[in-house]
Amino acid sequence: MIKNSLYIILLLILSGCGNFKDIEIGEPDNIKIKGLRDNVLNLEVRIPVTNPSSVSFKIKEINLKTSVNDHYLGRLISDEVIVIPANSSELHNFNLKLRIANIIQGISVFLEILRDDNIKFQIEGYIKFKSLLIKKKINIKETIFIDSFD
Repeated sequence: MIKNSLYIILLLILSGCGNFKDIEIGEPDNIKIKGLRDNVLNLEVRIPVTNPSSVSFKIKEINLKTSVNDHYLGRLISDEVIVIPANSSELHNFNLKLRIANIIQGISVFLEILRDDNIKFQIEGYIKFKSLLIKKKINIKETIFIDSFD
């Protein structure tokens, strides 16, 4: 009886894995600076996320090294749980913390952002998510070019 129950549970889990489809993450819609305290810049970022899968999931952790114009700025982190519903296309608010590695270099980078027209953002790290009993860690390495801030 227990073997049959375990077999059925395993079958349900494995059949549910086939329903995962690639999610689409768009460009940030809005970035708000919430404050700066103890070398940590608190940000709220609105990002469109499309989940075509019939399975919802939770983003459990974000940990990304952040550089601007090839200058290391710090780590962009979040341990806030964000639920991405199944079959959805929505804007989600991400509360992120940028732990600035060196405050003097951080100020220099922010001044560079304000005066430059071509800005190169680089992020490298991982995002962890969970759906039912499945946990995944996705490695990310992206470079984004921004013409200017208005």
